[in-house]
Amino acid sequence: MEQAREFLKRDDCLLLLVDVQKTLLDPCVRQEQVVKNCHALIEICQILDIPIVFTTHNAEKLGPFLPELVERVANPTILNKLEFSCFENDSIRSAVEQLGRRTLLLAGMESHICVFHTGAHALRLGYRVDLATDAVTSRSEENRLIGIKRLQQAGAIMSSTEMIIFELLNRAGTEEFRKALPLLKKL
Repeated sequence: MEQAREFLKRDDCLLLLVDVQKTLLDPCVRQEQVVKNCHALIEICQILDIPIVFTTHNAEKLGPFLPELVERVANPTILNKLEFSCFENDSIRSAVEQLGRRTLLLAGMESHICVFHTGAHALRLGYRVDLATDAVTSRSEENRLIGIKRLQQAGAIMSSTEMIIFELLNRAGTEEFRKALPLLKKL
């Protein structure tokens, strides 16, 4: 069956947050929305025990991953790269492979560069890629949108943060849903 018709399976998901670094974020569009939605994705992944991998691009020159997002995770996995695709970097590719999960919940920046390269590469490697379109940004809205469109054309599934969260929760009335309620009320 076509992947877009299949619901997310939380035990097969991992959240890959790409290069949300202050130096890169400052000139980008929709900054507040992206930070808020990345935060929401981190929170739901922690509630549901979904692994999170953070990447930075050339952290030595561009600075660390946004501290207010990383500090929400007890033992964050933060891996640095120079490559545009996370899967061109041996450490990142190995870290993702070792998790044994085949669905990437993808967010970060810039949508037309590192997010696109990473998502397209992951698709070629046989991963399912679910892009949180409201949790990606670029320096211009045009480039943000073209990155999203190219990933959709490549076979990624377009989603939103709220859609991903509700899909992962699957139902109300559970302990996980109750834990997620404060988060859901902020979306």
